[in-house]
Amino acid sequence: MRTGNRISAFLLAVTIAASFALAQGIACAKDPQAPRLKKILVGDTPLWVEVADTLEKQERGLMFRRSLPDNEGMLFIYKEPIEMSFWMRNTFLPLDIAFIGADGRILNIHQARPLDDSVLYRSAGAAKYVIETNQGWFSRHGIGPGDRVTLR
Repeated sequence: MRTGNRISAFLLAVTIAASFALAQGIACAKDPQAPRLKKILVGDTPLWVEVADTLEKQERGLMFRRSLPDNEGMLFIYKEPIEMSFWMRNTFLPLDIAFIGADGRILNIHQARPLDDSVLYRSAGAAKYVIETNQGWFSRHGIGPGDRVTLR
């Protein structure tokens, strides 16, 4: 085999390997068990969440997203329980927002309107965690205030 053919064969093999690795990475990103998502239990129902545990992630939240899989959401974790409020600026998805106390019990749940930043959705007491999911997720699973959230 000539040197030029060897180089071409090597480049073809590298391209195929890179394409395969990229395809595997894309498949993993859609897998609810991908490393970026953590499994929690809301009542007895599993929910896969992205964890917003830094100020940057918390400020961005689910802004600008156009879709959210049915059993996925975002979990906001704060250092200390505080009374707080959320808004829907730049948020295209209709969401449920659940405020959770330090004891893991849901304080209250709001159904938030997309792109309406004129309303503040407030916690009914000091919350340490907040979960955002597709609107109606909590009611579809029979989950309400007083139910427990188990973080793993």
